[in-house]
Amino acid sequence: MAAILALVIPFLLLFQTSPVSAIPNVTAIRIGQGDCSAYPNSYFHAGDNADAFIFRPDQADNSSINGLHTRIDGQNLFVYESSTIDSTIFCCDRGGTILDGMGVQSLLLSTNLKDSELGYLSQGIKPETYAHEVDGVRLDGVFLGSANVTTWAFRRAGEDYYQVRLLVPGSANAKVGDLLDGEVKGFLKVLPP
Repeated sequence: MAAILALVIPFLLLFQTSPVSAIPNVTAIRIGQGDCSAYPNSYFHAGDNADAFIFRPDQADNSSINGLHTRIDGQNLFVYESSTIDSTIFCCDRGGTILDGMGVQSLLLSTNLKDSELGYLSQGIKPETYAHEVDGVRLDGVFLGSANVTTWAFRRAGEDYYQVRLLVPGSANAKVGDLLDGEVKGFLKVLPP
């Protein structure tokens, strides 16, 4: 019996699927220096405004999060598993400020290093746009971050949604990349709706 199990178990492990993967080690390169030119639907001549874009988790350690909808609920950005919830649409104006779809509320990173969440705030840090390179090869897409950090933590906060925070130095733990219990790493990709 032990001999049969020794042959069968490795074979079964070949067919095991897991939603867990590792995010790539990327080099973040800032693009759209302080304006809206790197966002989808940017006006080429102005460069300081862009219409309609959304955020989606990308290349997360838990691949089941990739591509899910993001939405502002209350004042903060969350990731939702439900396909019946639409992503919040954003625009860019005022020299690189991300605004709600009506162009009224500013989407900023909290200055509270314990959370570094994105939300509609009266004061905070403007998120920045980045390209990613792996071994000198540029990946497709535009990614959101700040201060050359584009890695985000996703943590289940309810039955069907996740909290999102940027892993900036000093946030929650002492160094970039430190996760709290239940968090996984990933990126936020900027896409047209």
